[in-house]
Amino acid sequence: MKTVQFSAMQKAAVISLLIEMINIDGEVDPREREEFDAICAEYAIDEETYRMGRSLNCLVALDMMRMMSDRQKIATAFLLTRVIDADACDDDREIMLFNIICRETGVDLLINAKEDQG
Repeated sequence: MKTVQFSAMQKAAVISLLIEMINIDGEVDPREREEFDAICAEYAIDEETYRMGRSLNCLVALDMMRMMSDRQKIATAFLLTRVIDADACDDDREIMLFNIICRETGVDLLINAKEDQG
C-alpha cells in the first residue's frame, strides 16, 4: 500500500487518535508502542508533530479527520487497525473507539461502498 500524504496538522490528528487508541484499554502493550513507532517512522513524524498530536484533544482530532480526503480517512482507519492488532488481543474498548471513529468520520460508509463495488 502506497503511503498516503498528510499535512503536519493532519499527522498531528492521526497521532492524537493513535495515542487515544493505545491508551483506551488503560494498558500500553510494548507491541502497540513498537507499531506506533513504526508508523511514526513510516510517516516521518518529527518531534514537533508528535508533541502537537499528543497535546491535541481527541475530539478536535476527530473533527480534523472528518475534513480529510476519503483516501486519508481510510489510511487513518488502517493505521488504527494496525495499533489494535499489534497486541493480538481483541479489546472491546478498542473496537468501540474504532467504530465510533469510523461512524463519526464516514469511514464506515466508505468501506461499505468499496465492498459493494468489489
